[in-house]
Amino acid sequence: MKKYFRNFCAACGGCLIGFWARSLDTTIGCLLFTLGISIGGLALTLLTAFFIVGEFIFYKPVLDGFFKKVTSGNVYGVRKASGETKKRIILVGHTDSAFEWTYTYNGGRPVVATIIFGSILSIIISLVANIYSMIHFQGVIGSFVWSAESGIVIKVMAVLMYLTAPILIVAYRFCNFKNPVMGANDNLTGCFISCAAAKFLSDNDIRFENTEVAVLCAGGEEAGLRGTKAFLKANKDTLKADGVETIFVTIDTIRELEFSKIYDKDMTGMVKNDIRVAKLIQSAAKNVGLDVPIGPIDLGATDSAAASQAGFPASSFVAMNPAPARYYHTRLDTADNLSAQAIDTTVKLAIETVFLYDEQGI
Repeated sequence: MKKYFRNFCAACGGCLIGFWARSLDTTIGCLLFTLGISIGGLALTLLTAFFIVGEFIFYKPVLDGFFKKVTSGNVYGVRKASGETKKRIILVGHTDSAFEWTYTYNGGRPVVATIIFGSILSIIISLVANIYSMIHFQGVIGSFVWSAESGIVIKVMAVLMYLTAPILIVAYRFCNFKNPVMGANDNLTGCFISCAAAKFLSDNDIRFENTEVAVLCAGGEEAGLRGTKAFLKANKDTLKADGVETIFVTIDTIRELEFSKIYDKDMTGMVKNDIRVAKLIQSAAKNVGLDVPIGPIDLGATDSAAASQAGFPASSFVAMNPAPARYYHTRLDTADNLSAQAIDTTVKLAIETVFLYDEQGI
């Protein structure tokens, strides 16, 4: 198997550190609304919404320009077909790990969900309140929110903003940037399984006649799918120019097989994966004794979203408690918290997926 290493540069803290900045923006916007400076509050809230939509819905690096770039890297291995290459399957895992999510470790799903959805609600309330205030006062500057000139509606909106403001303050501590986690499950497992599948082919001298098998171990996934995006930016034209069908199969966080899932779309539903690839993985799973449903990701996105955005058929296999589990993005994600059984079964699934793709395509 030929191996390639390629560096790329990205502001890998942008989408995460931006979470803190967005909380600050919305909090200041609440203060400006209180003072009657609705145009300022609206501007900051719209800026916050723009960052959220760009980074977390469309996975665009809208904040990267504000942060220092660092170097990461992708490792790409290729096992060529013995004859003419007509199909290509790329198994994907990511090499980086996350900064610790404070509230996954200390509070779990109820706290994480409250912070995420409470923050979104606060932004929506702020948008509506500032727009209404501008209309009510027929200008960009109004009166102090508790003055006689302010109507009951504005006062009610102010109360709602104040009630959700504590969530934004708590959100400042969502990530602990002094504590990057080990990432044994998320996602050393995906890298190991992808490489193990390729090693199986090499050890058994298996080379398909018309199917090329590749492994991509990508950096920067936790910072907004940066590694896979960099790989596709550098290789998209080449992968498409040769006319060879190329599919991506992402393997991410393999620990609890009872929660296995194949993703057909990201959390927001804005990026849809290829149902044909999802069904290919599902068939492979059934052949190794797993009954795995197809559905949307429960939290965040995987590298398949980047491949799907670039126009390649892609899907993901994940085996993780969607609660999320307490080890997810925390100091508990260590080697002694791995599941050998889950890893072994998923290696078989990855190998079966490769063989099925060679036999029947998508």
